[in-house]
Amino acid sequence: MSLYGIDISSWQSDLDLSQIAFDFAIVKATEGIDYINPCFKEHAQQVLNKGKKLGLYHFANNSQYTARQEAEHFINKCRDYIRKSVLVLDWEEAVHDVQWALEWLQTVEWETGVKPMIYMSESVVNAYDWSSVANAGYGLWVAKYRDYNPDYNYDMTNAGAEPEVNYWPFYAMWQFTSSGRLEGYSGDLDCNVFYGDLAAWDKYAGITDNVANQPAEPTPAPTPQPTLKHKIGEYVYFGSCYISSTAKIGWPPNGEAVVPEIKEGTITAIYEGTNNPYLINDGMCFINDGDIRENTENPDRQYVVEVGDTLWDIAGSQLGDPTRYQDIMLWNGLTNDVIYPGQVLIIKE
Repeated sequence: MSLYGIDISSWQSDLDLSQIAFDFAIVKATEGIDYINPCFKEHAQQVLNKGKKLGLYHFANNSQYTARQEAEHFINKCRDYIRKSVLVLDWEEAVHDVQWALEWLQTVEWETGVKPMIYMSESVVNAYDWSSVANAGYGLWVAKYRDYNPDYNYDMTNAGAEPEVNYWPFYAMWQFTSSGRLEGYSGDLDCNVFYGDLAAWDKYAGITDNVANQPAEPTPAPTPQPTLKHKIGEYVYFGSCYISSTAKIGWPPNGEAVVPEIKEGTITAIYEGTNNPYLINDGMCFINDGDIRENTENPDRQYVVEVGDTLWDIAGSQLGDPTRYQDIMLWNGLTNDVIYPGQVLIIKE
């Protein structure tokens, strides 16, 4: 089952959403660190009043501001809609800094508990190494148009070839035209297909309280899954790990299995239903219960990052020497000095 919808901004200020057909509408909320779409709340409320699915996006100005600044701006202006909408980073600027995008996505996830998506064109997806974003489980919304001829009422007959992307095994949405036309509105609209049902949309949005009330096609009873033995925040030791949660178990030497120098770390996220559900150290690798070794001698301590903390400060307070911040990076598999409130760090003696 698929859903069909539009994405809009202030360019569609005259659009009355009650007059057109859609399953979902994704509304531009913010840009940079101070811009707010003046139609944002009006359009968002129209979507909800109509009983349809809502998404909100932030347009990145990554050449001007930090990822954290822009993430905080987006979160602050969208608080009333968190867990009511899919959250999206719109990535279109000429400066393509993958680490910036990853930091924005991680900041939004840490502060809202919802994993956002990222929007890009097919060409941008394939021009840069997005493996860190894809492997961290952030969904992809991809744009690709065959032409700019009008497409009417979500008719994809002339949409052209589907996008082909690297790094992601699948994409959640395809924006197939920017020249969409719908009955009830005379202007052009971006039209999209979401590859999932209403319940799948709610999972992306982090909605947990109304899924049972949504109309949906009956689905067969799920196959019972084994109960996971470990939880977020646990410090574990392991023998092998993988670069993605969906990697087949036992793929070396040419598959996705990796052998990191560090074979211990903290479980920072869990992706149930995948082969390797435990994410270690915010992206070092993924493991499963079978990889985890018992170790009763664990002298290491855990430190939970607080607002305003830096690795320099933590090294000073926990190790007595701020210049040892690089040791903390090594122990936790960090590739840079970016940390987040609530993040669990391992401090060795």
